[in-house]
Amino acid sequence: MSKPYSILYLDDEEQNLVSFQALFRRQYNVFTTTSAHEAVDILNNNSIQVIFSDQKMPDVSGVEFFETILPDFPHPVRILLTGYADLEAVIDAINKGQVYRYVAKPWDANELSVCVENAIEKYLREQELLRKSSDLDHSNATLEQFVFSAGQQLRAPADQIIQSVSEIEKRITDNDALAALRSILRNAQQLKSFGEQITQYYSNSKASTEHSHVDLQQIIEQAIADIPANLTQVKWEIQQELSFNGPFISDKARLLIILQNLLNNAVQFSDEMKGFNTIQLTVVQNSEKAVFRISDQGKGIETERLSGIFNMQLNTEGASGIQMHLTKSVVDKMQGKISVSGKPSEGTLITFEIPNHQ
Repeated sequence: MSKPYSILYLDDEEQNLVSFQALFRRQYNVFTTTSAHEAVDILNNNSIQVIFSDQKMPDVSGVEFFETILPDFPHPVRILLTGYADLEAVIDAINKGQVYRYVAKPWDANELSVCVENAIEKYLREQELLRKSSDLDHSNATLEQFVFSAGQQLRAPADQIIQSVSEIEKRITDNDALAALRSILRNAQQLKSFGEQITQYYSNSKASTEHSHVDLQQIIEQAIADIPANLTQVKWEIQQELSFNGPFISDKARLLIILQNLLNNAVQFSDEMKGFNTIQLTVVQNSEKAVFRISDQGKGIETERLSGIFNMQLNTEGASGIQMHLTKSVVDKMQGKISVSGKPSEGTLITFEIPNHQ
C-alpha cells in the first residue's frame, strides 16, 4: 500500500536517523540524510510534506538550512530539533526559517508522533487554502475580463443613441418631447460614462505606473475640454488658481483620469436651482507633491453618505459610484491621498494630493 505523506529528516547523528526511520517508516515515506546538500536533492526529487532538521550540525545549522530552502520549498512544514536550551536559535528559526515548531532532544516518541500528525494537518489546511485562493484568482480574472469586455461593448450603442437623439432633438419643437429626449440623452451619456469607467478601472488595476514629466497646465486644460457639453443643462464655469514650482514627475495618464472624473462629477451635479454654478480648481505644486482642490456650488453630499462616497455602488441621483471608487483606486495606485467634504445644497470640496517623483 502506498503511503500518502513523506517526511525528510536531516541530522548529522546516524543513530538519530535510524531511530526516526524505525518510528515512522510504517506510516510515512521517510527520507533521512546527514548532508544538507543531499537533503536538497531529496526535496528536488520527491514531494515532501514535513521536514525535520537538527539545529546543531557541523556544516550548517538547522536555521540556516531552513532559511536556504525556504524560497524554493515554501510549502513543507518545518520542524526544528534541538538538544540545547538555545532561545536565540529558536527565535531565529521562527523569524528566518519560518519554523512551525521546535522539539527538544532527546525526543519522546508519542510527542513526536503527535507533532507529525499536527504538521501534516497544517500542511493539508494550507494546501486547501492555496487551492481555493488559486480558484478565486482564476474566477476574479475571468470576471474582470468579462466586465472589461462589457464596459467596452456598452460604449458603442451608447454613442449611437447619443448621436441619434441629438439629431432628432434638432427637429423637435414640442417642449414635452424635448424634455423626454434630453432625459434619454442624459441617461445615454451616463451609460457611456459607465462603460468608460469600467474600462478605466480595469486598465488602472493592470497597468504599471509610468512616471514622466507632466505639464500640469496642459493636463488641466485637456480635462476641462473633455467635459461633455450636454452633461448638465445648468450653466457653469471653472475658475482656476494655479501655483507651479519646478518640474512635476508623475503618471500623466492616471492624473488625467482623476481630473476628468472629478471635474465631470462637479459639473454633472450642478445645482439646477442656481442660475449659474462656479467650480473652483486650485492647484499648488512644489518639489514634494501637487495638491488639488475642487470646490463646487452643486447639490452637495449628505453627511451620512460622506464615509461611503468611495464605495462602488449606484447612488440615488443616478451617478455611478464606480466613478468615485475608480478615482480613489487611481489615487491609491499613485501613492496619493484623497478626501471629500460637503453639505447638502452647499456644494462639495474634494482635495487630493499626488507625490512628485522627481
